[in-house]
Amino acid sequence: MNRLNFFQNRPKAQKIDVRAYLERIHLDQEGPSLKYLKKLQKAHLQKIPFENLDIHYNTKIILDYQKVFDKVVINKRGGFCYELNGLFYHLLYHLGFECFLISSKVWNKEKGEFGKPFDHMAIVVVIDEEKWLVDVGFGEGLISPLKIVVGNPQMDYTKYWKIETDPDENLILKESADSVHYWSKFLFTLEERQLIQFIEMCDFHQSSPDSPFTQKKLITKLTDSGRVTLTDRALKVNEMGITEETPILHEDDFLSKLEHHFDISYTQLTPVGK
Repeated sequence: MNRLNFFQNRPKAQKIDVRAYLERIHLDQEGPSLKYLKKLQKAHLQKIPFENLDIHYNTKIILDYQKVFDKVVINKRGGFCYELNGLFYHLLYHLGFECFLISSKVWNKEKGEFGKPFDHMAIVVVIDEEKWLVDVGFGEGLISPLKIVVGNPQMDYTKYWKIETDPDENLILKESADSVHYWSKFLFTLEERQLIQFIEMCDFHQSSPDSPFTQKKLITKLTDSGRVTLTDRALKVNEMGITEETPILHEDDFLSKLEHHFDISYTQLTPVGK
């Protein structure tokens, strides 16, 4: 089945300032390779946080990637999957990687089912005819690209990952702490998707009471020794597998810890001109 002419005629990725983006994640430009892809993904996770703060400070998220670029690169903020993976896809494309976007359905353990189509955006990168799953927009997810092969456990720093299939031959990403007990992360296919197809679910996740992103503020970032996560309820700092948790007492306390741990001030939460 042919794609709609609308998709055929669109440029594959908007132009962005690659140099500024690389400066934001403290890397130099190199040619496309698996080694460089690994460096890009880890640096992105360490320098650019996963966060949903716009939703809680009444700023609508629009999938205009020049606006997303300004927010994440120029204003030194973070974002959620549609922003971060969409923007990272633009970077990879302009660095010469063969890549495309995919849709996935996130596992809801409370309901015991996968979410809706376009629930999550991820990236597939093709290197030497091998496909790799790349994701900088899940929060506490993959740190390195994951080779898309079925059934083989793969180590990713402190976690194990495995891809399995369901009866309909969809792919399921599973996570484990011990390579014995696995739980589902999300279900996906290798069908190439277009950015415009994610708009409806992007709107859903920032407005619906059924979305996990409307329930609480969240910002999290990978660090050299672990991870730091801040919500409107608690600050969690994990270092070398040990987590310290500090309750958040009020809004000023939240904003103080946001600036201290993520270098984001209150003024950065309000776009210029708003």
